[in-house]
Amino acid sequence: MAPENETGNGTGNETVNDHANVSAPSGAAIRKLFADCDAVLFDCDGVLVNSEPISLATLVDVLAHFGAPLTLAEVAARFTGRSSSAPIDHIRDETGKDIRDQFKPFYYDLLFARYDHELVKIDGIDSVLAALKKRQLGFCISSSSSIERLGKTMDVTGLGPWFDGRIYSADFVANGKPAPDLFLYAADDMGYAPNQAIVVEDSVAGVTAAVAAGMKCIGFVGGGHYADDRAGAANRLYDAGADIVLSDMMELSNALGEA
Repeated sequence: MAPENETGNGTGNETVNDHANVSAPSGAAIRKLFADCDAVLFDCDGVLVNSEPISLATLVDVLAHFGAPLTLAEVAARFTGRSSSAPIDHIRDETGKDIRDQFKPFYYDLLFARYDHELVKIDGIDSVLAALKKRQLGFCISSSSSIERLGKTMDVTGLGPWFDGRIYSADFVANGKPAPDLFLYAADDMGYAPNQAIVVEDSVAGVTAAVAAGMKCIGFVGGGHYADDRAGAANRLYDAGADIVLSDMMELSNALGEA
């Protein structure tokens, strides 16, 4: 299936700016949230890069291949923000087959071929990272994706140097999101207490994990996978416990850049 709302040729220089009318918090509200913040933990897919339309559409094809088909809407509802164990469990439940050894190689072959041509950064993310660096705040990636997939993402988009090895995967912990394990692991490894950290997340599972970790949370609904329902997505993230929800990374960049 073709990805939705994608632009660019995958060279790493393009960005996606695909936001709609979601009520934006004021710059003052954003700065207040950062008043006691020392570190920012970014989810990757749907927050740093516009990968979710690609990955969800590819997952539809993979589930059909393994005999456990779901629609794109069903895949998005069930698996956004979750690790690969979730679709693997779905296939086992539907077919009785254990395809753990087959799933990732098959999925990644399809996914990475599309990444090379279709994956782009979220518009404004470089400005956000530059503002955090200027403020001397720590930041990292804390993603449900595997290290292999995160490495491919960094290579294609050129985002890797921003994080200087501070890339944490669900591979590192026993329980993925919505459990808090990954966020707690990342913060501890960087030397921060949970109450010093802000998480930036696009999924209900991720926001739930941030709240369970005792961290503040910024929801983000500017990715292509929310193009048809930004307001609804924002409401779901607020309901899950997000402190504020943004649809444009430049809102965050501009607020952080102000005195």
